[in-house]
Amino acid sequence: MQTLEVAEPGPEEVLVRVVASGICQTDVHARDGFSPIPLPAVFGHEGAGIVERVGVAVGSLAPGDHVIMANPSCGKCADCRAGFETYCTDAAALKHSGYRAGCASLAFSHGNAPVYGSFFQQSSFASLTLAMARNTIKVPREAPLDVLAAFPCGVNTGAGAVLNVLKPQPGDSYVAFGVGTVGFAGLLAAKLSGCDPIIAVDLFESRLALAQSLGATHAVHAEHPELAAEVRRLAGGRGARFCLEAAGFPQALRNAVESLAPRGTACLVGSARAGVEVSLEMRSLQQGRVVRGCVQGESDVQRFLPRLIELYRAGELPVDRLVRHYPHAAINDAVDDMVAGKTIKAVLRVGAQ
Repeated sequence: MQTLEVAEPGPEEVLVRVVASGICQTDVHARDGFSPIPLPAVFGHEGAGIVERVGVAVGSLAPGDHVIMANPSCGKCADCRAGFETYCTDAAALKHSGYRAGCASLAFSHGNAPVYGSFFQQSSFASLTLAMARNTIKVPREAPLDVLAAFPCGVNTGAGAVLNVLKPQPGDSYVAFGVGTVGFAGLLAAKLSGCDPIIAVDLFESRLALAQSLGATHAVHAEHPELAAEVRRLAGGRGARFCLEAAGFPQALRNAVESLAPRGTACLVGSARAGVEVSLEMRSLQQGRVVRGCVQGESDVQRFLPRLIELYRAGELPVDRLVRHYPHAAINDAVDDMVAGKTIKAVLRVGAQ
């Protein structure tokens, strides 16, 4: 742990005292050098905290507001104007350049040495950080920030893929390939949508057991010798109406496609590193089958995340059952447990709420 200097907020920025931050596979990819952000850098992109100061052009937030920080977007490009901010033209630069939005300055420094940050325009592994007002969402003061830190990426991605993209109807069959945070969020959203059956596929028996306690009607180990055939059988024989690939493995995506019924849809949300490819049998895409991708649940974060938080507060989206808390300084233990499957959603407790 090191002490850094933090810049003052620009006109459209907010300075946030971080209370908690989720850890996501994307952070692990960045740590391992699979992000173009220069090093040294501060990562973290699922921050929850309290606003300390706001820029002169910020009218939607004030000091003392409880907030979460989500994926950034410019708000001006064609995709943003069309309501698809997750495909923002400037998304790559906003997430991975290491610089603050709209300028060539850094959020952090260490003496005279530069420290890159603005990871997803938040770098929430810092105890005090800068975010864009556009990707900072006010939340109820009564809600626990050390649970809400699971929402900005993991829960948003999984639940959004189901509610915003797949949009299942009651009685539709649904399969989650991978039940980490994203897969569980999708599973919970499928339950809210009335899907039946709901099938969970994973490598870890503990996660399969939890999935059944949270609404899965069936659980299948990912190493089942006839995985796709077994999923099709459980889904009624012809296959599943919807599959969510949340593991980020090529074989999982292939199994998801091969598990589909005619006119079924497989949606890829699993985080894979650049260069990872998948092979599919061309015949499996016939009869109306669809394979598509989805980023960050295709959500308008200022509207969708408050909706998810209200579902959580009403007891309909029990995200707290996925979360395990770690002290800020135990970040490496948290990552190790997450990668090993011992933890579903690791959340760092960075400061006091």
